[in-house]
Parts: sequence; structure tokens; C-alpha cells
Amino acid sequence: MKKLLLILITLFFFGCKGMYYSAASTTSNQAYIGMPIQEFKDIAGKQATLAAMESGYTVFKMKDYGAWSGAVIDTRFFYFDSLGKLYKIDGGQFKQNRYQIEVIKN
Repeated sequence: MKKLLLILITLFFFGCKGMYYSAASTTSNQAYIGMPIQEFKDIAGKQATLAAMESGYTVFKMKDYGAWSGAVIDTRFFYFDSLGKLYKIDGGQFKQNRYQIEVIKN
């Protein structure tokens, strides 16, 4: 009985082991410059979120999460031009350009 209990506890702890989910790293290893958006979406699946869509470019964001804490470890951005082709992959923060419009009444 003690052996059975020990085996069950051991299996429980191995089953609860944290996993490192590296969606961004895996996708960036498979991506290449000139890749179409649709092929990128096929590789990335639902893990890629749309960060920006402006005239001239589209940016997707992906994150890697830690094994035990679940915290964000790495963030990658995938930049596509107006033709829908990948032209840049980088990490860090993506900041959109902010424009201020001044209204002048005559």
C-alpha cells in the first residue's frame, strides 16, 4: 500500500511539473524574411496577437512564458510591409507613432 501511495505521489508531482512555453522563440526560428502573413499565421496559430495595423505595415506580437511562474520572459514583434511580407523580427517594446492634430479655424 505504501509503495502504491509513493508511486501515485511521484506521478502527481511529475504531472504538475511546469513547462516552458516558447511560442515566440519557435516561431521566430521558423520565420524568414519575405514570408507572407498567411504562412506566418499558420506557424504562429492563435499565439500571435495583432499589435498594430497601419497603412504601410502590420505588426504581430508574441510572448514566451516562464515554466513555474507563468510570467512573460520574452516578447517578439513581427513586422510586415504593405505587401504582406515579413521584413523584420525583433524583441523589446513596440511603440506606435503618435500624431497630434491641430485644428485651425479661419
